[in-house]
Amino acid sequence: MKIKLIAGLIVIVLLFGLLGVRVIKPSQVGVVTTLGKITGVAESGVTWVAPLISKVTKIDTSTKTVEGVYETSTRDMQTTTEYVTTLYSVDVSKVMDLYRNFLGNHQTSLIAPALATTVQDGVSTVSISELVSNRVELAASMTENARTMLEPYGINIVTMQITNHDFSDEYESAITAKIVAQEKVKTAEYARQEAEIQAETNKILSQTYDDNMKSKMFLEKWDGKMPLYMSGDNEMMNMLLPSGN
Repeated sequence: MKIKLIAGLIVIVLLFGLLGVRVIKPSQVGVVTTLGKITGVAESGVTWVAPLISKVTKIDTSTKTVEGVYETSTRDMQTTTEYVTTLYSVDVSKVMDLYRNFLGNHQTSLIAPALATTVQDGVSTVSISELVSNRVELAASMTENARTMLEPYGINIVTMQITNHDFSDEYESAITAKIVAQEKVKTAEYARQEAEIQAETNKILSQTYDDNMKSKMFLEKWDGKMPLYMSGDNEMMNMLLPSGN
């Protein structure tokens, strides 16, 4: 009976011990809380905490990707939808403060709204044409702004990239109309140039035809006799020719 009791106690102790084992992956940091109070940080590997009264909240410190879709407005009041990809990581040295402020919910409570504000503020500084032509520069500016905003909380913004735009139907219709108008102008200019070329060609052909007709008429009326006088090429002298008699 005594042996069974001891064996039972051993099993209970082992189970109790196993309940406190936590495995932290290399890309994670564990924030240890006891009775709701932060008591330490567990590095990667196997750690043990007191069951029932302590817990470990695992925070991923690897580089993570956020795919965001943001409704924005440009400086010239054009509505756009921006598709932005953000890479970020958590600063290990600030994990405890990050958990203390956001209880592990920093993705939703901190990062998402900060990125939305950054994108809207960035887009509002440019016109819709600049948004398209200066996309890389705008993304670099937004990266710096988000970095400044989130770094104090322990969030490192690696990069922000604008991957696509979606404009309002009104703007897309205006762009389509503009392209059609530009094509009409190009077509009209091409037709004008073609007309000028054709007119010049007709002029040359007409002149050639007149010269040929003059030569033909001269030959038809020529009696075969050389003129008595002929002007030189340099028009500086006249050469007396025999009359042929």
